[in-house]
Amino acid sequence: MSLSRRGFMAGAIAGAAGAALDSPFVLAQPKASGAKRLTLLHLTDTHAQLETHPEYLPGKQPEIQQMGGFARLKTAIDRERASATGPSFLLDGGDEFQGSGAAAWSQGGVMLEPLNALGLDAFVPGNWEPVYGPERMMELMRKLDTAVIAYNFHNSGTGERLFKPAITIERDGVRVAFVGLTDVTTTLRQPPAQVKGLDSTRIDGLREFVKELRAKERPDLVVGVAHMGLTVTRQMAREIPEFDVILSGHTHERTEKAILEGNVIVVEAGSMGSFLGRLDLTLKLGGGVASHDFRLIPIMADAYPEDPKVKRLVDEALKPHRARLNEVVCRTETPILRYDVLETSADNLIAEVVREAAGADMGFTNGFRFGLPILAGNVTVGDLWNLLPLDARMKVGKVTGRQLRAYLENELELVYSKDPWKLSGGWGPRASGMSMTYAAKAPPGKRLISVKINGQEVEDDRPYTMAGCEREGEPLDVICRLRGTREAKMLPESIHAALIAYFTAHPVVAPRRAGRAVAVDLPRQILSLDETLSARS
Repeated sequence: MSLSRRGFMAGAIAGAAGAALDSPFVLAQPKASGAKRLTLLHLTDTHAQLETHPEYLPGKQPEIQQMGGFARLKTAIDRERASATGPSFLLDGGDEFQGSGAAAWSQGGVMLEPLNALGLDAFVPGNWEPVYGPERMMELMRKLDTAVIAYNFHNSGTGERLFKPAITIERDGVRVAFVGLTDVTTTLRQPPAQVKGLDSTRIDGLREFVKELRAKERPDLVVGVAHMGLTVTRQMAREIPEFDVILSGHTHERTEKAILEGNVIVVEAGSMGSFLGRLDLTLKLGGGVASHDFRLIPIMADAYPEDPKVKRLVDEALKPHRARLNEVVCRTETPILRYDVLETSADNLIAEVVREAAGADMGFTNGFRFGLPILAGNVTVGDLWNLLPLDARMKVGKVTGRQLRAYLENELELVYSKDPWKLSGGWGPRASGMSMTYAAKAPPGKRLISVKINGQEVEDDRPYTMAGCEREGEPLDVICRLRGTREAKMLPESIHAALIAYFTAHPVVAPRRAGRAVAVDLPRQILSLDETLSARS
């Protein structure tokens, strides 16, 4: 079960924090003499959040807590390793180098030394690792002090893999094979310029590869480290039972209990460095997992002091960027949140800025499903770059109501498809000036119930102006993945410039959810898409 309902972790966090301070977690001794034990530690999707930050914890009072930061994460890792009753392995599921202003301005450079200081055993590139272009991605990967593995990341021209598909590590008599898996839609969904010459779609043959890996390497355990999304990963576990464990990433889900797909154990360890996953395993003497215990460890600021060495590395990395990060641009009277499948106050604000800057009927943002909350009070440049870790020019064009409906139906299928392999993104379209009502459980192409622009139902043949941000390398007539807009043109300013101009005109803001996206057959707030889809099927 994923952590999605209000009240999830209210007691668990307090208990975990107390356990971390008072006594180490120790897995019960196995009954079988000589059985092997090990611990898998997992982090993923930190999105360049090097320092302690606000985190949204629905159901806990207060709901926004101070969590994470690499210096606290290092302390947590060291504690968990010290309390392990067998060898421990630390895996990173990717999306490390994008997500903050400092990361963008240094093209990921600020991440290298703090990340290397964690002591990773393997790293899997996520969908955002190519954000600064293929050459820079490869440069960053070469500078990591660990193995980089990815079964399905290829050179699109030669077909050669960019990285080793797997690595086998033997430690204290336990032999574990790790297989890296990158989101298969990376090179289909990312801006074309970022992934030029790359191909993430070649996943065929994976089951045979895992079988051969077992036969050749004779591991005690085969672990997939998959930056593919929890629902997709669960489907993969059903299709490839030769995995023992899959450590999932990409969808930022916080699993409170291990999920069993047959005999395959699947977990996902949240995001932003706010959590660390710990999976303790006892192995059968003849092979396979005899027992398991999973904990999602919240990296609470009051439970984990900062590791001095990593704190120093983080401070040194961020020092050149401090003044810019701390510059105040406006005030907000309400928290700015981005943690929902349907609609967020953060994307409502960004879409409104796009719509106003373009003078369009609709403003769209590519959006994300998760991000750090911004507390009521001053908003800084650093906050804006956490919301929008890239800058891009804006464009505007005309679309008919018919085109808009077809586009929205396609986007909804990417969120709610019954076929896990068709899922991509994990959030619905985010817009200003437009509202929609739909049935998520309806068949593909038949979900929309109502689409309104400025309060009026759209007309199929009527043209409407639509504005959004450029995705570098795409054709001019594509706006937020809607192809075939007419009279499309680039706007002179970038999205970040538009934000600053908006805040100059509106120095105090109060963004809220406004009912712009309503699914009649789902709750009004969805924090776990996997839980929603699993309950539906």
